Amino acid sequence: MIGPVIAAIEHRPWTLPLRRPFVTARGRKTLSRNLLVTVTLADGGRRSSGLGEASASLAWPQETPPAMARCVVSLARDLLGRTPSAAWPRLAAAWAAPGARPAALSAVECALAAAEASAAGVPLWRWLARRIAGATARRRPVMTGLTISAWPAPLAEQAARAAARRGFRTLKVKVTGAAPQEDLARLLAVHRAAPRAVLWVDANQGFTARGALAFVRALRMFRLPIALLEQPVPREDLEGLAQVARESGVPVVADESLCRPEDARRLIRRRAASVFNLKLAKSGLLGAREIIRLARRAGVELMLGCMAESAVGLAPSVHLACGNGLFRYIDLDSHLLVAGPRAVAFRTNGPRLSVTG
Repeated sequence: MIGPVIAAIEHRPWTLPLRRPFVTARGRKTLSRNLLVTVTLADGGRRSSGLGEASASLAWPQETPPAMARCVVSLARDLLGRTPSAAWPRLAAAWAAPGARPAALSAVECALAAAEASAAGVPLWRWLARRIAGATARRRPVMTGLTISAWPAPLAEQAARAAARRGFRTLKVKVTGAAPQEDLARLLAVHRAAPRAVLWVDANQGFTARGALAFVRALRMFRLPIALLEQPVPREDLEGLAQVARESGVPVVADESLCRPEDARRLIRRRAASVFNLKLAKSGLLGAREIIRLARRAGVELMLGCMAESAVGLAPSVHLACGNGLFRYIDLDSHLLVAGPRAVAFRTNGPRLSVTG
């Protein structure tokens, strides 16, 4: 018996309004233009399906729904009729193919993983712990931070106060680097509204290395509780990232600079970051497996982040986070930022995320 084979790979565009405008150093958006992917396995008369979701991003404007859809259609032509064990090597090869779209590839991988776990009668968190994290499967809840966009200080203060009331103790605050005084005012307002919250500063490539270091010095003057500084410089400026990591005194997170395992190797060689922000939409499950291995071997801490997926697309990341203890930092809040469906594949209670099974 060959077991289940891929019977269908389907997709449809899915536009989700954001609860508030999402503003970063890369731009502003009010909608998330996503692609919902379904993979169906057939084993005789039995069918098992899994869902994935590809999200467009301000950081990667080429990831449009039409481009992602073309990638899914191409993958479907190659994978239909194959067993999952035969499909995974084909997916690995697809990452190097012309026209590859990371978010779309990741959505297909996540949908296939969910379908395969369902067919095997295994909870997704356990399947991911064994196959992707390479760790002992152990289910546990995690606590996520919440993102505060690069809004004017009064709006950021209002959002931070509401987050604190909901139990959030970690807030990721977006800064742009274009107006450091406004960035500082935003952080001060957030701290005023949520004085017990730990702050992560996310610059989304907005600074030069010199500007980032000057900004950190300003933050120190006000004794703000800054725990992390994420992607302060352009993603290709690894020398600048390494300089900020050496001189800032704040743990530096690589986000846009980290997409594929080869990026992780370059960052490790240059000692350019002490934390990797792993996002399945950038690396897929197969890339995540290798990045996790490289980070653990090099002593680099791991954050698990997201794009602008609904609760449907966020579910694989939540299951990955809850199935092992490898991720020190959790940034899985997109289901709270988009006006999408309620979470079904995981439970959410303020910052607490958990899975069952």
